[in-house]
Amino acid sequence: IVFKNHHLCHAASAFYSSGYKDSCILTSDFSGDGISSGLYYTKNNKIKTHKLFKKPQSLGIFYSMITQVLGFRRDSDEYKVMGMASYGKPTLDLSWLIKKTSDGYYLNESYLNKLNLSGTLLPSKQEPVYNKNILKKINFNPSTIKAYNSHHYDFAASAQKTLNEIIIHLTKKLQKKFNSQNLCIAGGVGLNCVMNQAILQSKIFKNIFIQPASSDAGTALGAAYLVSNDNGYKFNKLENVYLGNSYSNNYIKSSLKNSSAKFKEVKYPEKVAAKLLSENKIVGWFQGRHEYGPRALGSRSILANPMNKNMKDILNKKVKFREQFRPFAPSCLEKDAKNFFILNDQKSFPFMTFTVDVKSEKKSKIPSVVHVDGTARLQTVSKKQNKIYYELINEFKKRTKVPIVINTSFNVSGEPIVDTPEQALAAFFSTGMDALLIGNFYLDKKF
Repeated sequence: IVFKNHHLCHAASAFYSSGYKDSCILTSDFSGDGISSGLYYTKNNKIKTHKLFKKPQSLGIFYSMITQVLGFRRDSDEYKVMGMASYGKPTLDLSWLIKKTSDGYYLNESYLNKLNLSGTLLPSKQEPVYNKNILKKINFNPSTIKAYNSHHYDFAASAQKTLNEIIIHLTKKLQKKFNSQNLCIAGGVGLNCVMNQAILQSKIFKNIFIQPASSDAGTALGAAYLVSNDNGYKFNKLENVYLGNSYSNNYIKSSLKNSSAKFKEVKYPEKVAAKLLSENKIVGWFQGRHEYGPRALGSRSILANPMNKNMKDILNKKVKFREQFRPFAPSCLEKDAKNFFILNDQKSFPFMTFTVDVKSEKKSKIPSVVHVDGTARLQTVSKKQNKIYYELINEFKKRTKVPIVINTSFNVSGEPIVDTPEQALAAFFSTGMDALLIGNFYLDKKF
């Protein structure tokens, strides 16, 4: 058994996946092994530590405080704050809580409930990581929130802007110190795709790689990389994350028969799905190996038509059972992405780890994947990356002239992404999905 440091594992998971020969590395999360953020650089294929921020000096704790104050669960609902922020204006000065310093940042610990920073989460009750001082300062209390208003939206927007500014500050210092054109990011904070867009738009680095499983799920990968590198192994760039379970058509057919579901066997599920999507049907899509990381990337996905202006609300209400302010992401053919999105010199976005601006003249064409601030959390799809998903989107393009589908994870709110055919069937029949393409089998609620 070999022990490796938590944040060094985060750093390794990003750098050795990136394909870069050299890089600056930023890691940030709630905490791990007593560390909350790390600044690193690489030399001779080894990761060197530049600066560490000890718990509770944590960007993850800062964002968790914001998450809980807005009535959500920390380590779970931070993405809700990110989505909510787009509805507000960043008018609040939060320097009383966290601010930039000459060597990084400083979190005001007088607003923390240090008894609740252990990282232990109770399933039924989650103790706040903030104390009552912050409630006096912001003039609202999560327990009294009945409906969200501009005050809450502005608070979320101000927190997001503050995080962006601190991260830009840190990455500028890294680039100036080590003069690399490459940046790698991992840790739970690295899943904040709005923050990642801010780094991209700053043009501090020419190339940015976000490890797609940036949460603590990625530390297993990082630990394996570190030990393998110590033993002389070399690594290729991580081109896709279809690393999970897959199921044969024989297994799927047996599961369908056991469930007494009515189904048809089809030769080209991608063509069936594309036709259904063009007819504004909501389609469950279960093909190949399960994705590694938190994003559905076209193996365990719920798909819909982005051209339908009502589809976002339909999906939130009938299928995902979640808040109306939550956006949906587009999957776009990689070769066509530049025609719809402002890519900031990046050629591909295979892992859905950045938001990007939608071109103004295209917003009305794909209204259900354009967030209120004009952005979208883009996934680009190439034939090499995922052939059948590429063919599906290409078929949809042939029918509609739009090379984009809505892609959201195959689950309902509060549940993990489905893995097995049995889980897919349960989710299909318990939601408002119209059809399911699972392997070479087609289920439709009209059958």
